[in-house]
Amino acid sequence: NKPEAVEVTFADFDGVLYHISNPNGDKTKVMVSISLKFYKELQAHGADELLKRVYGSFLVNPESGYNVSLLYDLENLPASKDSIVHQAGMLKRNCFASVFEKYFQFQEEGKEGENRAVIHYRDDETMNVESKKDRVT
Repeated sequence: NKPEAVEVTFADFDGVLYHISNPNGDKTKVMVSISLKFYKELQAHGADELLKRVYGSFLVNPESGYNVSLLYDLENLPASKDSIVHQAGMLKRNCFASVFEKYFQFQEEGKEGENRAVIHYRDDETMNVESKKDRVT
């Protein structure tokens, strides 16, 4: 199983940009990067802290033009490779998770009416998240 070169850039239906590559041409390393135009809004709700908690040492300084980068050394992966691959595939979801974790925590603590999270998700769409006594919407 000799590592092969990878250099792929693609966007999903939300306009989120992904880049998967071998940094500096090193085929034993794979970098996964994501660019979300609304990432600063997610940071205001703890995205950086959540990503550090989930990805640990795989989280590295983002490559230019991206908000988040993960770096995997193919020669030093833990035995739980499937879990690592699954985590990498959940990067966009995990960027969003901090907003929901925060507001579910507000709900648990009975903090109704906390400032609502406003995420400018797409050019013509905004996502609002707030806690209510019986739900998070």
